[in-house]
Amino acid sequence: MLSQQIKNSGALLDSVDAIRNGPALLLLLATFVFMALLLALGGLMAKVSMVFIGLFALLAYAVFFYGANAVGAMLMDEAHGKPSRPMMAAVFNSLATSHRLILVFLLIGLLYVVGLLALSSVLFVCKIPVLGPLLYVAVFPASVVLVGVALFALPTVIFPLSAPAIWNGAGTLQCVSQLLAIARKRLLMVLLLMIAVTLIAGAMGGLISAILFSGTAVTALLSAPILGGGMMGSMGGGFGGMMGGLMGGGFGGGASGHAVAAMVGGGVLFGVAFTLPGMVYLRGASTVYLRALDGLDLAAEQAVIDDKMAAARAKARDLQAQYASPAAAPVAAPVVAKEPTPAPTPAQAPAPAPAPTPSTPATALACPKCQTPYAADDAFCGHCGHQLK
Repeated sequence: MLSQQIKNSGALLDSVDAIRNGPALLLLLATFVFMALLLALGGLMAKVSMVFIGLFALLAYAVFFYGANAVGAMLMDEAHGKPSRPMMAAVFNSLATSHRLILVFLLIGLLYVVGLLALSSVLFVCKIPVLGPLLYVAVFPASVVLVGVALFALPTVIFPLSAPAIWNGAGTLQCVSQLLAIARKRLLMVLLLMIAVTLIAGAMGGLISAILFSGTAVTALLSAPILGGGMMGSMGGGFGGMMGGLMGGGFGGGASGHAVAAMVGGGVLFGVAFTLPGMVYLRGASTVYLRALDGLDLAAEQAVIDDKMAAARAKARDLQAQYASPAAAPVAAPVVAKEPTPAPTPAQAPAPAPAPTPSTPATALACPKCQTPYAADDAFCGHCGHQLK
């Protein structure tokens, strides 16, 4: 099965055709240019406040994140054998769906944390004096294999294939279920294919570097005696020399017009050239993703994830109900106690009247003039007004 899958994956060499996709290449180049401009602007604004470095770095990452995902969606269309979608359609699709990739990484990170907690709990059980060492005989090799596979799946499956799943239109949970299925059943195949993609992209980058640096050296040797003006200084170092000369005074007047032109033109050339290996890698990752899904029962994998999510929600509701029920008991007691209190009030309305009667004859004093009872602290009779003190 593995050998057949690898034989059917000869289309990886078609990843080189990604460099012919002009709109995708232009979009990726524009992404890198805008990212570099934002980083440079953040460096300049750092003179005002260091906060701007972080702010512009965050903006630069956002530009790279959404731009690269838009390019990936265009290359995924090619991997399906269809024409790439228009550039603006890819950008809007990236703005609407790329956040799923962040959610996927958060969910997978949560799964890894839960796995570590489960392993820790098993290891605590292994601390039992007599039974613990016996359990550890089986726990140790099992945990070594499980942890090794989980860590190995990060660079081989999770990171390279999460984005292609989103480009293919998968939702967050669908992406997680697909990645788990690939990690369980196609891990070795995906590893070999991603190594092949990396080698193809690296070979493309090496070939382009050799062409450009050799061409730059020869062009600089011919330009220096003819054009003069420090052409060797600006071109002899390749892209690094161009950018160093440009930042060191290319526009300020230290370099000639030809040197500045070489810096600008060479910068665009090297930017386009080193974008091409990225195009090849993105197209290759899309192809590997499609090959890894071939023959997998995705509906069953999604059903398993849905069942586990439903069980987790049910357990959370049960825990919430258990914590809420003890808190409701003390609240019910005062309500029941206050219910009978207002009911007898109308029936016993006359009862409070006799309450002062027994205390009146025992302690009452009589006015010497009208014989009306008065209290001991009264200064005047409340009936006739006679002065009592």
